[in-house]
Amino acid sequence: MAQVGKRRSNSSRPIEGGRTARPHKDARVPGRGPVVTASTEALTSKLESRKGPVKVQLNTWVLASTEARLKWLVANQKFTVTSVVDVALQELLDRYDVPSADPDGQIREQ
Repeated sequence: MAQVGKRRSNSSRPIEGGRTARPHKDARVPGRGPVVTASTEALTSKLESRKGPVKVQLNTWVLASTEARLKWLVANQKFTVTSVVDVALQELLDRYDVPSADPDGQIREQ
């Protein structure tokens, strides 16, 4: 069901189990600063860049029927949405003889 009207900036959304996700606030101890909840080492490892090809975000709209088929494929074949979309786009671009790009996303004119 679609929501009608303005969205609240600090709205909460339901998640599994009927609980509600709330905006995260730092744990505070009266008279002191925020409580450190994770080690610096653990945070640093999460922030380190991951190796692999450069990726960019692609936002688009698709038909509801296309989304349903994509969700089925992802659920039943253990693919990811990213890999399915990337392969499908590459096949389409190859079909129309679009020049290849280097790993940094640059097309070298031939």
